[in-house]
Amino acid sequence: MKPDTPALFEYGILTEDSDIRAHVSGVNQTIYVFQTKRGVQAIETYQPPIVYGYQPGVEGPTSSGWLVQPDWIEDLRRVRFASWAGWADLAKPLSTSGKGALAVQCVTQAMRLGRFPIWFDAVEDTRDYVQCARTDLLVFVKKRVQVKCDYTAGDKPLGSGNLYLQKAERNPLKRI
Repeated sequence: MKPDTPALFEYGILTEDSDIRAHVSGVNQTIYVFQTKRGVQAIETYQPPIVYGYQPGVEGPTSSGWLVQPDWIEDLRRVRFASWAGWADLAKPLSTSGKGALAVQCVTQAMRLGRFPIWFDAVEDTRDYVQCARTDLLVFVKKRVQVKCDYTAGDKPLGSGNLYLQKAERNPLKRI
């Protein structure tokens, strides 16, 4: 980077407080879902080089991160979701925030349809009054999901073959 390029601030997979990440790939119409800690493990194990991301109309890099092959991430799930009605909108030239909002809509719809995997804890409840009520399991779920529009990500031949796991960003357009 040139000396006068604004600094990138640590903001990504290493600093976020998420349990699960969902990378929405428009080219593959697929949501790549994995536990955040598994993404970090892939970075640590394979040590891919840092690459920079750019936004149209902005001088200099706007983010840095790693290109990670999906198969490097243990227990990654591919949710093929061709039936989602928003794919055409996601392909349009939109702001980063606009694409992010559509990615959240995609993931929310997948969740509502029961298509989104969530890792959670469950225990058998052996209390007599619960068993008499015909309940066998108690499920505890409180998960934080980070959603990313990673438009060209994912499996080849349509995708890049990688997911972009962000390390830092500049946020030049002052959008969150």
